[in-house]
Amino acid sequence: MSWLLYGIVKVDAQYIVEPTLQLIKSAGLAAIVKACDTEISREPAVVLAFGEQVLQLHQQTTLIPMRYGSVLADDEAVIEHLQEHQARYQTRLVELDNCEEMGVRITLDVIPDDLTTAPQQVSGYHYLLARKRAYAVPEQAEQHAVMLNTALAGLYRQHCAALSVFNGSQTYLLSYLVPRNQLPAFCERLNTLADSRADLGFISGPWPPYNFAG
Repeated sequence: MSWLLYGIVKVDAQYIVEPTLQLIKSAGLAAIVKACDTEISREPAVVLAFGEQVLQLHQQTTLIPMRYGSVLADDEAVIEHLQEHQARYQTRLVELDNCEEMGVRITLDVIPDDLTTAPQQVSGYHYLLARKRAYAVPEQAEQHAVMLNTALAGLYRQHCAALSVFNGSQTYLLSYLVPRNQLPAFCERLNTLADSRADLGFISGPWPPYNFAG
């Protein structure tokens, strides 16, 4: 029987687990899992239900949330996984303790791809140069991130940034790990910035700290 992972918690954490979920414990940790087939469903309703369950667990206790699709073969594989990553998971649980994730998503301007106009004339060097340019973070977005990090300083524990595609557009996602007791002040400052800057980006959260779980 394969197991779909929902999250990792401390073995003595207090929370309510639905009957469909089970716990596999080892190394002072507990994996919250659900029995599944080797090939899991990709139906949107199933994925959304998974996310909702992770959110409910996150609201009750500190956990390392797993993204949909993390599957281990059996109990032994789960136990081996917990033992192998024990030190990292214990450290991460301390870092994530009583925190929420907030995000600001900046939509990037599309960079014209010279390769689409005359691909037969492009050398290997220029091809790699064009790919590097296409996947680089624009200077304006980096400056935007510095401005936000500075303005929000003291209200978050960690931050990270990543290029991604959202609704068909290339975006730069800035993520912040915010202690719950700082969340009202963080949101107030972020909303004040949004009122003064039309280009701030799309604000999202609070969420389980997916972008800080790795």
